[in-house]
Amino acid sequence: MSSVTDPSAFEEGSLGLQVVLFIVTLGFYGLYWYYSTNAQLAAGTDAEFSPLVRTLLSLIPILGLYWGWQFCNDAEAVTDQSGGLLFVLYIIGFTSPLAWYLIQSGVNETARSN
Repeated sequence: MSSVTDPSAFEEGSLGLQVVLFIVTLGFYGLYWYYSTNAQLAAGTDAEFSPLVRTLLSLIPILGLYWGWQFCNDAEAVTDQSGGLLFVLYIIGFTSPLAWYLIQSGVNETARSN
């Protein structure tokens, strides 16, 4: 499990605006959010990975599960949830709304703590 090393690397995001952007862009905003959150996790935790490579590999069907698992485990650093629970919620649908909410809420809380 990774831990937060630099809270200033996290940026607060409006969940309501994210939902609107997801709908307006026909889901493409979800991919941007995934990359952006990976970039914040890479910069603000002790996890070492390339956000771009992780995002691209997540689009490959079987590899996507592995990299989704890694994403959820790294997101554990900013949420009060286990990586396993986040992953179960995550695979219900690509970045399921509940997993998205829990992860973004954790990112927001970490950003506010700075």
